[in-house]
Amino acid sequence: MTDPFVHHVEVHFYEVDAAGVVFNAWYLAWCDDARMAYMAARGHGLDWARAHDTLPLVRHAEIEWLASLEPGDHADIVVRPVRVGQTSFALRHEIHRAGDGMLCAVLTITYVAVALSTRAKQALPLSLREALEKDRLGS
Repeated sequence: MTDPFVHHVEVHFYEVDAAGVVFNAWYLAWCDDARMAYMAARGHGLDWARAHDTLPLVRHAEIEWLASLEPGDHADIVVRPVRVGQTSFALRHEIHRAGDGMLCAVLTITYVAVALSTRAKQALPLSLREALEKDRLGS
């Protein structure tokens, strides 16, 4: 297993709800950005996806909220593959408050490989499967 990938975010005022904490949908948006940055860092970014006619799309998401984030906070999102299949994979996103390291949320998101040209499910390219397996939690 390689060192975990970490994506940094800043909590903006517009991401906060009436309770003064980050609105839940932003966690999914942050994880989507973190996934894109992770994939690019592993050589499988958007340019690679277009060239190989494949893009992972969200199939399923599970979220566990543990602590809140507020405007001005910074967070670190640790991204690790937890499952790699033939047509899909799952990433675990751990969102930590940067100031104190508090684990605020854990999102496990399953992505399915889709051909950009047809929007049909397809097999994960071998190079992508190998990159994910190299980083897989528990490897």
